[in-house]
Amino acid sequence: MSTDPPSQHPFLLRLARLLLAKADRSMAQGPVRLPLDRKAAPELHDAVNADQIQLLRMQLDDLCSTHWVALLLEAPRAFAGFVDRKPRLELCDFDALAKWAGYTPQAQGWRQQWRLHLTAHWAANPMESPDEPAAVLDHLARSPLVHVEGLPVEEATHSLATLTSLCQTGQAMALREASARAFQGRSKVLDHREELLRLLGATSGQFYEAPIQLLLAPPRWIPNLSSSDAGGRAFKDVLFIENLVTFEHMADARATAWAGSLLVYAAGFRGSARRLRSRAGCRLYLRAPAPTTSLPEIESWLFHKQEDKSEGSRVVPVYFFGDLDHAGMQILASLREVFPQAVAWRPGYDQLARLLATGAGHQPELAAKAQQTDPGHTGCSYADNELLPLLRSTERFIDQEAFELSGVDGLGR
Repeated sequence: MSTDPPSQHPFLLRLARLLLAKADRSMAQGPVRLPLDRKAAPELHDAVNADQIQLLRMQLDDLCSTHWVALLLEAPRAFAGFVDRKPRLELCDFDALAKWAGYTPQAQGWRQQWRLHLTAHWAANPMESPDEPAAVLDHLARSPLVHVEGLPVEEATHSLATLTSLCQTGQAMALREASARAFQGRSKVLDHREELLRLLGATSGQFYEAPIQLLLAPPRWIPNLSSSDAGGRAFKDVLFIENLVTFEHMADARATAWAGSLLVYAAGFRGSARRLRSRAGCRLYLRAPAPTTSLPEIESWLFHKQEDKSEGSRVVPVYFFGDLDHAGMQILASLREVFPQAVAWRPGYDQLARLLATGAGHQPELAAKAQQTDPGHTGCSYADNELLPLLRSTERFIDQEAFELSGVDGLGR
């Protein structure tokens, strides 16, 4: 097969540039696709005979043979022509397609302009310059500040100057508050930008993430469990629950399998599990009705990390129950970084696994989960040997809310 690029036919060039421009503008994750509708590809829709469509289709196939783009079509139907199958081009290799089409990325041009503007601005206004301007420019070239692209370069420079001033004052504040102050009220621009903040003069810990909120539902009592069995605590074990609806249902209806459990709903901790064990990084909220006397014991367990430090002490069992999908398994892996004993909760996951094995659940793309990544390994033998292989074999996910409380057999863990 020839590896030569296709000829630069006007039809292909226009489609390539439309697709590249769409990718330039896109802020979303996932593949960029261009529908070949009447606006983008009028030739396809105005063709008067099958030979013309076949010629255009052959040109598209030539372009797709480079693997820079892919042609997506709906499944064939009786009497459905090429256009009826809603053809779409999917971008696979931006740089190679841009080089062939002679396309200059908008972002690349803007970034060059901004770096030149920053250099001139700092030379004229040394009070607004960071201590190492060359290092900042190098960082922005390696890790562009995508959220400011498209702004007038003067406005982007003003935002960076505001941020530099905040860093150099040493004033402590929430990271997203600093972002909102500097970047037109947008609070997420500085997420995961620790290196940039350091280069602009921020001190360690100056900008902090908002604390994780833990909603707690302690048991009112621990049935059939002596105080010595519980280690003197007001809860038998800890069960982290991913979704609020399931947490509320399980807190209201205490079945035997979780009657003595401290139920925990940790909104949004996901990749920030280490903050769970820090008073500064975590806030506790008791769900009413709850015995307030249990709060000191929960704080002692969570923040003092005293379990199993002394001879004869007992590790508090920790479980996780969430969606049976790759993201849920990734949360379990993150949780195990701070609770090495944490494992997937069998009463819940066994039920979801049975449903999945019998054809229930959904394809990832039907629930905006196509971009989830298989964690590969969590460290929990049950998850690694049973749950993850099931996800891989069925290629389907199922949400935690499918869990039926009445379906738990009450035999415990």
